Amino acid sequence: MAFVNVQVDLADLPEADTLVLEPMAPSYVSEVKTQQLIIWLPLIIASFLPVLLVQHMVLLLVPVLVLALCAIISSLVIKKSLVKGVALRERDIVYRSGLIWRKMVIIPFNRIQHVEVSSGPLQRKFGLASVKLFTAGGSSVDLKIDGLSTERAEQIRAFIASKIEDAEER
Repeated sequence: MAFVNVQVDLADLPEADTLVLEPMAPSYVSEVKTQQLIIWLPLIIASFLPVLLVQHMVLLLVPVLVLALCAIISSLVIKKSLVKGVALRERDIVYRSGLIWRKMVIIPFNRIQHVEVSSGPLQRKFGLASVKLFTAGGSSVDLKIDGLSTERAEQIRAFIASKIEDAEER
């Protein structure tokens, strides 16, 4: 049997933009804001210490710069959380992320070995969970989808688990 590898005409490919991705849970933005507050608040407080100890007005630049940096980075992180989206299709799962460098990951269900739902303390406070997908040939997480409601994460886990089971029966 001869090897055949027919070229696909790019004009015949479906439009990628027609895929409708489901955004993350609304409470995900609140979780991200809380994470940013936990990260930045100690640094902001510490930046005021030189001003209080030395009481020199020039040192006011330090907290001002820290606050500016906090505002810029936090707004980018929040915008990044709004870009994320997920879609389940008949044979695969699609996940989009990234604000500056966009990334779209598509994992076929027949490559997934197992799926896991997890949630940390902050996620549980906001009713959120993460879905972790492990594919064949890897020992670490191949795709982690944060920002899903706990109910939606369980639905996705159950759906993918049924797809994996169907593939194993064939």
